[in-house]
Amino acid sequence: MYVILGSPDQLVSELSAAAPPGPPPLWLLCVADSEGEALPAALAACRAAGLRVCGGIFPGLIHGTVVRHTGLVAFALPAESRVTLADLGPDGVRWREAPPPVPTSGQASSLVILDCRAPGITAFLDELFDHFGNKVTHAGGGAGYHDLREAPTIFTEEGIWSCAALQILTPKTMTVRLRHGWTRVSGPYVASRTRGNIIRELNWEPAAAFYRGQVEAQDPTLAGRPVYPDLNAVYPLSIGREGSEDVIRDPTGVTPEGDLRVLSDVSENSLLYLVHGNRDSLISAARQAVEECADLPGVDCCFISDCYSRALKLGADFHLELEAASRSLAAFTTTPPEGVLAMGEIASTGNRHLEFYNKTFVIAVTHR
Repeated sequence: MYVILGSPDQLVSELSAAAPPGPPPLWLLCVADSEGEALPAALAACRAAGLRVCGGIFPGLIHGTVVRHTGLVAFALPAESRVTLADLGPDGVRWREAPPPVPTSGQASSLVILDCRAPGITAFLDELFDHFGNKVTHAGGGAGYHDLREAPTIFTEEGIWSCAALQILTPKTMTVRLRHGWTRVSGPYVASRTRGNIIRELNWEPAAAFYRGQVEAQDPTLAGRPVYPDLNAVYPLSIGREGSEDVIRDPTGVTPEGDLRVLSDVSENSLLYLVHGNRDSLISAARQAVEECADLPGVDCCFISDCYSRALKLGADFHLELEAASRSLAAFTTTPPEGVLAMGEIASTGNRHLEFYNKTFVIAVTHR
């Protein structure tokens, strides 16, 4: 549900009134980045009222066919849901408590919210996949501010943290589908030197200059334009994945050394492609992802993680993507789509590795 974030007491009152019958739920709160300064007081009020909350700060929220830049979207998760916090760093992952055991019932799913600027995101997702294997489906997104400022973005009722991740295990069956709509137009290039999310060389040449050259060869009108938000909105990179969707990597800037910074890690010697999409291909991809959920029985919740930079790419037409997704969803459930504009999308369908995507539309539906 969408909540206008007024006073802290008002938030507590609305969450309490909306709680389903039975034991108090765990509330997943997705908060618009314009509310960052108001969040500490809101969390203090939730803590004082005994409400369990967790979540992240995002550059935009999805409420049906509308993007909201204020307030929050709240999801009531079953009381049995367990949230685990991890600190992410260049030297690895430090869990504040051990992740929960692998479910044996076959009915469980995982929501993952992490700081998009944190180092070690790939290591964290690898640990999750190593721990749960294909027993659990995962969905979620990268939290962050629209201007990529350094600020805490991950929270529970106990506080707000930077370079952190939440993993929420919930006893619900969840199906996850994803599509992006981008097409390879050039490449492959070898990521010949990388360090985490920094690409130092492409094809053994300085990465930022090489990337700019490839983009300008496709569209000379982009000459001299900044990597973020201009070049990357039109021509991101992708890591090749044969037999499945490529993993998009979103350039976000250039280091003083001429390296190319991307939103998430790229392994050395990966094969990268320059990709391009248009309004119709992106909208069609979102529609297709939703339609792949059409045969599921008893859908009771729909979480969308849609990339913030897709919204930048589509601009005034972004509502068309949300409308297409909503129409497709309405064909098989009355549950409205709600979620976030994410700084990176997290998804695992249960039969593939857990990935941190960019510029991708992810839908996760819980059902019988």
